[in-house]
Amino acid sequence: MSESEPESQRHLRGLGEAVRQLREQRGSSHAELATALGVEEQYVAALEAGERDPEYELLLALAQALGVRPAALIGRAEALSGEG
Repeated sequence: MSESEPESQRHLRGLGEAVRQLREQRGSSHAELATALGVEEQYVAALEAGERDPEYELLLALAQALGVRPAALIGRAEALSGEG
């Protein structure tokens, strides 16, 4: 992640990378995660690319669908964004 990148964008990229890693560890596809969340598959792809900022309720559902606590998801995202 680039140091010149805005902090908010680094956070979104970190979250996206955390989601991708956890989804792949579970052996889930974009489509499977999208179905679990009630969103379009393209939304999941955009989220993983750091292009979407999920609302609180979706963040909670995302953590549940990925089998982690919300704090663990956020902690992983922070570590990947260079914050942790």
